[in-house]
Order: sequence, then C-alpha cells, then structure tokens
Amino acid sequence: MTNVEVVLRHLNFVYPQEATNSDIVKATKIEPHQQVFIITRKLLRAGKISGRQIGREWFFKAIPSAEEAPETLYEKPIPEESPNSTSFESLARKVFSQYYGTPLKPGSLPGIPKKWDLLSEDGTIVGDAKYYTLVGGSSLPPAKFSTIAEHVWLLEKTSAQTKFLVFGNQVEVPQHWLARYGKLVSGINFFFLDFEGNITPLN
Repeated sequence: MTNVEVVLRHLNFVYPQEATNSDIVKATKIEPHQQVFIITRKLLRAGKISGRQIGREWFFKAIPSAEEAPETLYEKPIPEESPNSTSFESLARKVFSQYYGTPLKPGSLPGIPKKWDLLSEDGTIVGDAKYYTLVGGSSLPPAKFSTIAEHVWLLEKTSAQTKFLVFGNQVEVPQHWLARYGKLVSGINFFFLDFEGNITPLN
C-alpha cells in the first residue's frame, strides 16, 4: 500500500472527523512530515479529500464517495507552488523573525566572507536556512555534512549573541549530523521547520 493510500484510508477511517497533517503523521507514522504535507496537497487538488485552513493550520476530511487514490497520483510531478529551497528560505525568514521578535534579512557580518540568510539589523542574531535531503532518500550525504560543519565553524567566528541553523525537507539530515558531531557544537541552535511553520528544536 502506498503512502497516499495510507493517508486516504486513515481519513476515511476517522470520517466525519477532520485531521491535520500533524494528526496524520502521528497516526500513520509516515516520515518525514514533509511527505504528508505533499500527499494531502495532492489529494486535495485531485478532489479526493476536502480541506479548510484556519490560521496557518489545514484541516482535512475524507470525501465518502472518493475511492482510494491510485498509485499514479503519488507519482505525479510536484506542482510549482510546492515547497523548494527558495520558498523554504522565505518561510524561515518570516517564521524566525516572529520567533526572535525582530526582522531577519539576508546580510553579511564584518570579517566573515559569507552572506547569511537570516541576520538582524544589529548583527546580534545570525542564522542560515538549509533545505537538505538524504542521498536517494535514505543514504547519508557526506557533502552536505561538510557544508553543515563549515557553517557551524563560520557561525562560531561571529560575535553574534544568537546563532542558529534551520533545516527543512528531511529532518534526518541534521539529526544524523548532530548524532555524529553534536557534542562538538556549543552556542549554536539547530532547528527543523516544516512548511506549516512549526519549529522543532534539535539540540
């Protein structure tokens, strides 16, 4: 059974109740959270489920007459408006500006040859947004691990009071990195951000 069919079966099971993406993740154990986000969007556009948005949260409900989604639905290309690294960076800027209570914009700090994605006007808060995936969806990405280490090193060289990295797409990437090198990191916060704006601290 495909993940699409699992999600649709769960919504039919709880009908007439609604379920959020987070509810579906907990019930189906489908990971990462981003996978469920994409599936519910596709089911909604295909008319297989209904949905309504309250604030930033989406609530989905099965349509009793809808048959289980065919495999081809899952294999369709992701629509243009679906998440990517550029939209993730924009979302991270918006969410973490609210999180830290000050506007964060792209910018550089004196003496550091790096343009940061998330920088406060006074330079006391600095961070970067990373949209990473495992190699082939399952293997550890050594090149990305090196990039994370480089960004940690550069963050350590800044005089900012608050330093952080925020990751999107597959949470396993920063989790694996922290499992290997986390004990060597001090004063830098790692976060995971999903496309509903939910922040998860990782260290």
